[in-house]
Parts: sequence; C-alpha cells; structure tokens
Amino acid sequence: MSIKRITISVPNALAGRIKKAAGNVPVSAWVSDALEERLNEEELERQWEAFYRDVNPSRRDVAIADGMFKRLTKRGGRRGAA
Repeated sequence: MSIKRITISVPNALAGRIKKAAGNVPVSAWVSDALEERLNEEELERQWEAFYRDVNPSRRDVAIADGMFKRLTKRGGRRGAA
C-alpha cells in the first residue's frame, strides 16, 4: 500500500482529544482507521438507501419490520444471563 502525506488543521481541543484517543497508536494510523471506518459506514448507508428505494416497502411492511425489530432487540427479564 502506498502512503500519501496530507496536512490537516484541527482546533487545539480536538487535537488533544485525538491524541488522547490514539493512546500508544501513532496519530496518523489512528486517524486513518477512524476515517476509513467513517467512509465505510457512509458507503453502507448509501447502499441501504438505494436498496430501500428499490424495494419500496409499504407502510404496513415497515410497521411489521419495526415490530419485529423491537421484539427481537428488547431486553428480556433474564438479567445477568449469558
């Protein structure tokens, strides 16, 4: 993989937060990873929106899916269970 050096400017407070978050990892590597993750998330969001437009679910379909999601992700009464 080839590397290209770029220079960015950020506010002092943000620079401090970045350095703290990076810890022992070089800041450039930490920022590269964070940006790559963000770009991947944005691409997934674009793909999801395109899929949703193509499928064009009805309001009823959306309501059913929302209900299923809520049932599947709600916390049950088994606290502390592995």
